[in-house]
Amino acid sequence: MPALHVIIMGAGPAGLAAALALHQQSTPASPIRVTVLELRPAVQTLGGAVNLTPLALRYLDALGAGPRLRPRAARVPHIDMLSHRTGASLGRLWPDVDAVRVLRQDLVEALVQTARAVADDDDDAGGGGIELRFGVKVSRIEEQGDAASADGSITVHFTDTTTTTGTEESLQGDLLLGCDGIHSFVRSTLVDPGRTKTYSGRATAYGFIPVATPGDAGIAAADGSPAVDVSSLVTAQLGSLLVTFFEPARERLYLATVVAQPERGAALEGGGRDGRRETGQDKEALKADFLRRFHGGGLAGLEEVVERCDEWVSFPVYMLPPGGVWSRGRALLLGDAAHAMPPQGESTGVAIEDAMLLARVVSRRDERSVGQILGDYEALRRPVIKKTYDEAVFRWGQVGDKSWLGTVAMEWFSALYIWAMNRWSRDSFGRDVRTLELPA
Repeated sequence: MPALHVIIMGAGPAGLAAALALHQQSTPASPIRVTVLELRPAVQTLGGAVNLTPLALRYLDALGAGPRLRPRAARVPHIDMLSHRTGASLGRLWPDVDAVRVLRQDLVEALVQTARAVADDDDDAGGGGIELRFGVKVSRIEEQGDAASADGSITVHFTDTTTTTGTEESLQGDLLLGCDGIHSFVRSTLVDPGRTKTYSGRATAYGFIPVATPGDAGIAAADGSPAVDVSSLVTAQLGSLLVTFFEPARERLYLATVVAQPERGAALEGGGRDGRRETGQDKEALKADFLRRFHGGGLAGLEEVVERCDEWVSFPVYMLPPGGVWSRGRALLLGDAAHAMPPQGESTGVAIEDAMLLARVVSRRDERSVGQILGDYEALRRPVIKKTYDEAVFRWGQVGDKSWLGTVAMEWFSALYIWAMNRWSRDSFGRDVRTLELPA
């Protein structure tokens, strides 16, 4: 049987996970060939230290990337919730959970290394396999036939920016996956041109700082105990600050918060659109904003840690309105390209789970058309994403400046919130889309 050729645009977590998961469905009798096209010339990504829950780690282990990733990550057995006002503990989120914190760059590198190992495997036969191409700039996408036809196809036209010729190439496949993020070319030119991203008016701002003694953040709680075991979230009147280690040696801290930047989205549209490393006056202004938000309080040493941090990045938060089109013809959007939502603690895991579910429905490719496969995927995935999106938007709405009285009320409410989140996580982290019953 001819190989099913899947073209993936975007070599981020969603695209690379999809490549690996689809490859695992390949057999000599029914092979799957995967080609990943990435705009950037090499493995490089902006983004800080991401949280990977047990759900995401289980999928990464199944894909073979987990063993490459875990030595680079800091295990996070819980997240301590702390009051900035009093310096006291508000409780522990996700206690005794096998989560990790790791640089997004390290995650992508682990996935790329796994994909390359698969590509080099001489045992792969029958027309399957994975090919990674970096430095690819796509110019247009054309579809031939329809998704219900066995004779249909989809063609991607592009130039290889790593060469000097500038000659246009084309690649024909059976299925195109748009895993190219919030600024998705596949979405904006083919699948859902009318659905545009919206800037939230806020940005995640983060920085890194070395510590004097490995494992010691230099911040003390009100009772004198270390305020940061591995990962702590400081709740203040003017926002929340994540302070966490993200590497096994625990030699550097990662600091992250959300800041209001109403002009940032429009400014970035004329430039980089993605996050940037702040320099000069912008860096000083960002640091000053951090210090303003977390001045004083009951946590000894917190201000000094922020003051010493001299590496700052800001990343604008964009969202997509829910209920948009995810697929058209032989093209399907995954990850942020389909359902970008506010940061909510496991966004990377959601994108990886998209990929795992797609591979699950593709397992019936010998008896279902491409159109039916994409319909199966949406039928199973949309209810989960709607629930996740609604929860993320609700939590996002709680982020921001509060009155003193509102801060006190929020601290009292935190115990109930932590209890509910811990109970919810037991069910959420236990699911596995690889075992879902498929639509009839």
